[in-house]
Amino acid sequence: MKYLLKKEDFILNDSRYVSNYEFEDENFKVTIYKEDFTQKEIDFTNKLINLYEENLSKIALACVESDTFKYCYPDENIESIISKLGKPIFRRMGNTTLLTYTEHTIDYHHILDIEFEGLYEDIFNIRIDG
Repeated sequence: MKYLLKKEDFILNDSRYVSNYEFEDENFKVTIYKEDFTQKEIDFTNKLINLYEENLSKIALACVESDTFKYCYPDENIESIISKLGKPIFRRMGNTTLLTYTEHTIDYHHILDIEFEGLYEDIFNIRIDG
């Protein structure tokens, strides 16, 4: 499915600490900081979402190669990771995207964060939180 999100698809969540625009459906969630919420950013985010499926192997490979991930989940491989990731949450922060999985089934106690720049070119940080 090709996504073409528009400004009006997003809802503003304003708080004292951080304000951002969000879109969510059954397939993914997107958060863009209020100060970054431009048409150019929405266009980039659409590319990011539409390229997600074809980059799942690259994302899973970065996990497998991460020392932290290997330590926590030594029995996982690319195929098993892809099948367990669940709904992605894309958080755009300037040039960086934080891809978060809270509904994954690798385990039921941790949040998986994958940080990268560009359109999946530079995956530079894998964190397991919780």
